[in-house]
Amino acid sequence: KISTWAPRTNREDIVYAATKYRDLEFGPSKGNPSRDGNRIAVRATRNDGAAVVFAYDIDRRLKYPDIDLAQVAGTTSSCTISPLGENILCFQNLVDGTEQRAIFAVDGTLRQTWKDHHRPGHGDLTLDADGSEIYVGTSKSAPDKYQVIKRRLSDGKVTSLTKYGEAEHTSLRALDRPEWAFISYGGNPDEVRSHPDWAPYTREVIALRVDGRQEVRRIVQTRNAPFDYWSETHASPSPDGSQVIWSSNWGVPGGPVYEFVAHLDWPQQPGLN
Repeated sequence: KISTWAPRTNREDIVYAATKYRDLEFGPSKGNPSRDGNRIAVRATRNDGAAVVFAYDIDRRLKYPDIDLAQVAGTTSSCTISPLGENILCFQNLVDGTEQRAIFAVDGTLRQTWKDHHRPGHGDLTLDADGSEIYVGTSKSAPDKYQVIKRRLSDGKVTSLTKYGEAEHTSLRALDRPEWAFISYGGNPDEVRSHPDWAPYTREVIALRVDGRQEVRRIVQTRNAPFDYWSETHASPSPDGSQVIWSSNWGVPGGPVYEFVAHLDWPQQPGLN
């Protein structure tokens, strides 16, 4: 089933009761609703055993056609709906370790297959200044390896946003500020300082404009010592971008991982009181 849940009242409302599917999943692990909160991408196993994904409109109680994931190479790790609710982005893992991406229209049309490895990954979706849906994250393939890039869902066009660096995770959950990506950097400070041609950030959270102007707001030094995936910083902003939650072991590899919140002051936007 698909349901909505109100945490404060613990009320659950079922919006879709599946009879032809089992193991319904939102993502899993990754996945967000569309910007208006109405559409989601749902992974499921159909009664005939097929692994599928489909879009579901919560407001209209409307299920979109099944998309058979066997039509693209690899094993699907997760799927998410795009900001406008028009596309579904799926993450495909090949047996040789290559991480590809597949973009489907909600009607099931395969629009794009990005076959280069992890280009990008560890990222998030947003709208560009021209209204295009883009995926922003770290590339692990040439010609922009270990740069933060944005990639357009409609045609796969790539634009580099940073120099080579230690970016580990990108979040665009500040929905009221879709032009700002919040990036968590790891790495070794001494190593980064020894490479003046690299992005000059290490163990730090920054906000970066995705319009390509390379405007940066440096938010906080995390003091997070590298250890494992579960202790990475993975900063995420509040919807209005006024706060950012982030993790740190505070310089103790393997030690307790704490959560911190940084508060941001933004210049007043024109037209806002």
